[in-house]
Amino acid sequence: MHDRRSCRDGFTLIELLVVIAIIAVLIGLLLPAIQKVREAANRTTCQNNLKQIGLALNNYQTQHGYFPPGALRSPDTGTVGPFFQRFGVTANGVRHSWTVFILPHLEQDPLQSRYNLNADWASAANQAARETIIPIFLCPSTPGGSSRFNQKTVNGVMIRAAPGDYAPNNAYSADLEGLGLVDVAVIRNGVLQVNQAWSIPEIRDGTSHTSVIAEDAGRPSLWRAGRQINTGGQTDGGWADHDNEYITHGFTTDGASNPGPCHTNCTNNNEVYSFHTGGANHVFADGSVHFLRASMDIRLFVRFLTRSGNDVVPNDF
Repeated sequence: MHDRRSCRDGFTLIELLVVIAIIAVLIGLLLPAIQKVREAANRTTCQNNLKQIGLALNNYQTQHGYFPPGALRSPDTGTVGPFFQRFGVTANGVRHSWTVFILPHLEQDPLQSRYNLNADWASAANQAARETIIPIFLCPSTPGGSSRFNQKTVNGVMIRAAPGDYAPNNAYSADLEGLGLVDVAVIRNGVLQVNQAWSIPEIRDGTSHTSVIAEDAGRPSLWRAGRQINTGGQTDGGWADHDNEYITHGFTTDGASNPGPCHTNCTNNNEVYSFHTGGANHVFADGSVHFLRASMDIRLFVRFLTRSGNDVVPNDF
């Protein structure tokens, strides 16, 4: 006898929808975990980048007896004295970032040999060098990756510069003292200052308690409290730009104005800023890398910036 019962060769529409819904739920549960793993890997890479930079700074210090300046700017006229000459600069009106001095210690000898120290960083002579992407100067958590070329007008000429997410945070603003946000200091300045080259014995607050490089990520885009601002931008973020050094002004928590109590992750307008949750990475003068929390009181935070402020900081920061 012929069996008239139908055979099922596939899913019904309802069953298919149920399977799709289950898959969507599983993906929804997995995505946060995947994102956390990715960010953890990015944060580790960022820390490794900074460890290499810290090692390069200390190798430079060992070789020369002092750290490089946070920026070097020779006088526009007059004699270019011995201070500039020891960095290989004999020409007037040239400006360089701290990065160009440590390139050989980052295995960037070919790039350093292409960089002309007696021509301004923004000159045509240094175009090829300043437009070269150096991955070690980039935090992988930063949106835009290596496509974030900085553009600025220098002497009437529009130039491009490859991005950099790390820079010297070399002082804090006296305005913070005026508002009572921080204590009056013996000295507000840090290590990698403009036209200064400090030795280890001159870091009287201790190399293990003094930050020299910190994240200021995301430039040239302007970021405030995790949001990208469509108007405005930051033009000083190129790794070769002498203006990429900055000081802490302290901002309001929305990143819109200063001074204020927020020192980290409120704005990348020449302030400490990262795309890591809860704080930012810093290189200390001894070459170590530390994650300083955004929740840290600004009174304590500024103590890590000063070179010889007679500051006392906890060991468990």
